[in-house]
Amino acid sequence: MRIPLLIISFLILFGCNSNKTKEGMASKILERSLFSNHLKDSINYSIYLPEKFQNNKNNYILYLLHGHGGSNDDWFNKKEGNIKHILDSLIRTKTIKPTIAVSLNAKNSWYVNSTTPMELIYINEFIPYIESEYGVSANWGTRILAGNSAGGFGALNFGLKYPNLFKSVVLLSPAAYFPSPPEISSSRKIDVFKFKGVFNDSIWKSYSYRNLIDSSKFVEDYPKFYTSTGDDDAYGIFNVITKLRSFFTKNNIQNETLVINGGHDWKVWRACFTNDLIRIYND
Repeated sequence: MRIPLLIISFLILFGCNSNKTKEGMASKILERSLFSNHLKDSINYSIYLPEKFQNNKNNYILYLLHGHGGSNDDWFNKKEGNIKHILDSLIRTKTIKPTIAVSLNAKNSWYVNSTTPMELIYINEFIPYIESEYGVSANWGTRILAGNSAGGFGALNFGLKYPNLFKSVVLLSPAAYFPSPPEISSSRKIDVFKFKGVFNDSIWKSYSYRNLIDSSKFVEDYPKFYTSTGDDDAYGIFNVITKLRSFFTKNNIQNETLVINGGHDWKVWRACFTNDLIRIYND
């Protein structure tokens, strides 16, 4: 089912006002932390709980991965992801089912195991902790993963490496370059992909999504991927999603691609994310 972007914008802009909900029953955003045994330290996360939230095994959950230079606040900031307003509007109009949304402060880890073992932390600690703490069913059918830019890089790799965990994966301008990122990419500036202080192509390629498909192993169901970008994205993401689409098709992985007017920014990501979320719940 395809929903025009005009209708999506209407739902977001003119959805029910959250202030009309009775006190104590409104949706909320909580700032919390968990202790990581891998890191030997606490990590902050933000979580959205829908209106009339109750701990039960029927809750859907969105895992939101932030981009480079971001934090767990990005998706919840009104000037950036504004996820509370989007979800409040879509839930109250019954366009989607009641859904929890959560984001971990992964800093500039790009969600890989390096100096900080962020992949291990996210998959082995964060997801089990959240689903136990908030009563979410550990169910492939109720998990959705989404990420923007570097978060899209992480979401792509998680979706392919752990196909049993996620039903759907939303990639918003994913910085999943192959074979190498352009000079403008922030991936070249961090230690994760460097050797002796210099960006290293071999290290970058070792984390590539192209290494995560093993033709000798049968995978019954990969997640369905929803990939999008703005047509004026200055970071070369249009070429990234073109290559991704060919990769998905070659490996018989379900996928949808969306290109809209705009750049590498939250205006594009909010619109594409909302569109994808509606399609996920209506597929």
